[in-house]
Amino acid sequence: MKKTVILAALVLISAGCFAQKKNVSKARNIVMAETEQAPDYEAARVAIDEALRNEETAGQAETYYVAGLIGYQENLWEHNHVSQDWTKRGKAVMESMDYWVKADEIAMTPTYDKKGKPHVQARYRKMISEKMMDYYNNQELIQYGVVLNDNRDYKKAFDVFMRYLSIPDLAIMQDEKIQAKMPKDTTYYLYKYYAARMAFDGGEYETAISMFRELMDGNHEAIHSGEFLYQSYINKGDSATANQILDECIKKYPQEAWFLQNRINNLVNGGHADEAISYLDQAIQMDPQAQYFNSKGSILNMLKRYDEAVPVLEQAIAIDPNNAAIHSNLGFVYFDHANQMIDEAPSNLDNKAYNKLKAEADKLFASALPYFKKAYELEPDNYQYRTALRQLYYRLKMMDEYNALGNY
Repeated sequence: MKKTVILAALVLISAGCFAQKKNVSKARNIVMAETEQAPDYEAARVAIDEALRNEETAGQAETYYVAGLIGYQENLWEHNHVSQDWTKRGKAVMESMDYWVKADEIAMTPTYDKKGKPHVQARYRKMISEKMMDYYNNQELIQYGVVLNDNRDYKKAFDVFMRYLSIPDLAIMQDEKIQAKMPKDTTYYLYKYYAARMAFDGGEYETAISMFRELMDGNHEAIHSGEFLYQSYINKGDSATANQILDECIKKYPQEAWFLQNRINNLVNGGHADEAISYLDQAIQMDPQAQYFNSKGSILNMLKRYDEAVPVLEQAIAIDPNNAAIHSNLGFVYFDHANQMIDEAPSNLDNKAYNKLKAEADKLFASALPYFKKAYELEPDNYQYRTALRQLYYRLKMMDEYNALGNY
């Protein structure tokens, strides 16, 4: 009696396993069928899901391979029919990659025969690696990540980009011939930079810092990575490390004024203008560009060291004569100096002394005039230059010129 029960149980188990293998075959047949209409991928998923939940078939590489094949074939159908539905295609690719990593893990786990000899199912690795190469070359995941990023779903966009970037590092892809076809070139690191940007935009600053640091040290998108590395620390509230990054980048990229300008702004805002000038002097020695002279002259003007500011800004103009901002800054040196003379004039001056002081101030206003005229000539749509020029015309009683500029 017991033997009969055991045999019956074995028959039931075998029948259940057979049914699940039929589900694997059913799923494969659905997605591989050549039809005019898109195959019923959801029916294939229902069939394979049953096999994945069965204790015996869930442990077989074939089950996971076919599960991955569903997403692969769905994306392939969309590709062949020139679909731009990157969300559908991207989800299909992500799904298949998950299953295929598991399929490869099972296939490459050795089983041993009676003699203790190990055996693996290498054919699955070959089939999967070929299809993974398709994903790497066709870049559906990149397109999907862009859609997510445009929709401000930064975390998911980051995950998608990182999934794409993981392909060359998968165990499945480590054959030398495969690796030769997918070098980590400029495009690869550009996508890694975009992924770091997504981490940054999503507020994942620790992740962003790690990635931007790697990119900057590896000289891939290094300058932009340095900018975002600095900003990541600022957003974290770590201004000390942020300034260290600026110092590092100033030495590494002396031609990039952005790093120096931010370091100077931080020093000035922190009440360390003299230290900011020292930074600029070092930068000028390394690379005497107009922007450095312009920044130094502007700080000297802020410190009311007008006589020092004038020759510095004149040097900036000599280097970059068509820079409207530099002409305007030199104009403001004379303009601010004149206003200071008037504002700080003693209240007990007699008319003669006041008129003399006013005449000296007017000379400074007149000295400012050609620089604002030049700035306005270079950028006639700049409201600040127009306003400053009108004020000077009015103060110098040049009413024809004043009226010609109009109110706006």
